[in-house]
Amino acid sequence: MPEQVGKIFQKGDFAWVIKSCSLLGIWEKIIDERARKHTEPVCIRNRVLHVSTTTSTWAYELSFLKSQIVSKFNEYAGEEAILDIRFKSSGGVNG
Repeated sequence: MPEQVGKIFQKGDFAWVIKSCSLLGIWEKIIDERARKHTEPVCIRNRVLHVSTTTSTWAYELSFLKSQIVSKFNEYAGEEAILDIRFKSSGGVNG
């Protein structure tokens, strides 16, 4: 574990880890309550926000709103933080 932490500091990724965690918090502020109960932001990788959904139906429905959600997310972030969103059904979101 200490080696992994050291690698984060060496690569300068630590700042990104903190920023990424902060950005994930935006999800609950821009998504309505009903969708929030069925989704959970997982990570941001290569400017793609990965979101877990309770069912494939939620993943499918939210995919139609992707461009609107990306715009709203970036507006709230105050920068172009993400370029895309990937929704994946995992069934593991607590509702």
